[in-house]
Amino acid sequence: MEENGKDSRMTQPDQGQLTVRQRRARLRRLVKELFAERSLVIASNRGPVTFERSASGSLRRRRGTGGVVSAVSAISRYANPVWICSPMSSVDREMAQEAEGQLMDHSTVDYHFRLRFVLTEEEAYDNYYSVVSNPLLWFLQHYMWDAPRTPTFTDETWSAWESYEEVNQAFAEAIAGEVARAGKPAIVMLQDYHLYLCPGALATQLPKGCIVSHFIHIPWPGPDYWMILPPSVREQILSSLSRCDIIGFQSERYALNFMRTCQTLLPHTEVDYDSGTVRWGGKTLIVRHYPISLDTAALRRTSKARSTARHREHLLPRLGEQTIVRVDRIEPSKNIVRGFEAYDLLLERHPEHLGQVRLMAFLVPSRLSIEEYQQYLEEIVVLAQGINLRHGHNGWQPVKLYVGENYHRAVAGMQLYDVLLVNPIIDGMNLVAKEGPVVNERDGV
Repeated sequence: MEENGKDSRMTQPDQGQLTVRQRRARLRRLVKELFAERSLVIASNRGPVTFERSASGSLRRRRGTGGVVSAVSAISRYANPVWICSPMSSVDREMAQEAEGQLMDHSTVDYHFRLRFVLTEEEAYDNYYSVVSNPLLWFLQHYMWDAPRTPTFTDETWSAWESYEEVNQAFAEAIAGEVARAGKPAIVMLQDYHLYLCPGALATQLPKGCIVSHFIHIPWPGPDYWMILPPSVREQILSSLSRCDIIGFQSERYALNFMRTCQTLLPHTEVDYDSGTVRWGGKTLIVRHYPISLDTAALRRTSKARSTARHREHLLPRLGEQTIVRVDRIEPSKNIVRGFEAYDLLLERHPEHLGQVRLMAFLVPSRLSIEEYQQYLEEIVVLAQGINLRHGHNGWQPVKLYVGENYHRAVAGMQLYDVLLVNPIIDGMNLVAKEGPVVNERDGV
């Protein structure tokens, strides 16, 4: 791959032909050396756990959803991180108020964290999350805006941008506070598009010796598409990210797009495609691609859990002779509607599959405070009902729709597929495509 006549290598370290046991031993040794004189702070919008109360009032914790949690959690086996995140539920907010900035221990068989919630005003958080992070940045980075018409920066959008700045500043202050509490330099691992302004805010708050990394879990489009944003907004994002020591992406293409975006849209930037570096404001940023993987040991334990087994027993009588399974967040970029339409077309053109091939969809509600997501859920439900009306007969329904946040049920579904349907329009790294083959018991494809 070339840019300006130069090879863009950005190659990754060669692990050689190491066994799994050797890689784990090497990882433990490297982590031990790395954190001998450093602490570890992880920061993301959504944390590894969220809390709720049962009908009796007892406190229950539930695993955080999303690829960020799945990708990052495994590091707690090798280090002792502080994880800083936003409260997701009303109970989370109660606990954040009671903790008053103190850490809360969170331990399971698989993970151990010390948790800190960043508590901000609800209106500010709503603007930060439901206007700027989603849909503004998410739609941009998934090529989902109708560019001739949207987005439009209104007074409300600019006000929401100020809230995005405010929440990022609150995260930076919490991170700096935890680094100071530890009393030694830290490695700070920032996660995803919610925290683009955090590196800039941290630049003057951290002591010497700290390393700030930022991993972007979603696609990074080319510079032309970033021009949808006002110059001041995109320059604020790019200049902040350039204050990191290292930035990571899911693929080489996204890493190259980032460097091209900086070269095109951030004034006074020097980009070296051979070494994979961006120099701005006297600081050199290392740009790399690190495709995320799974915590397979934890996933296999989940697949053997009693809760998963109960869901599996419930699903078994509902399988078809052949069963198509999909597991998605209810998110337009996941392309769920087209997947359903393809299944509808299959039954229409091949009626011999009626009563034989069933589609089971395990869908997790997402961002329903945003109108586009509400409409997408409604479209999915109406389409599923239509398929069942057109092709159902004698009590048999072709589509079984399971909507809700239930990870064990989704894993049970993946155990039982004959065909796993994964068809996003664009994605950072779709972990379902990796999780399915790990847990599947039916030689599915």
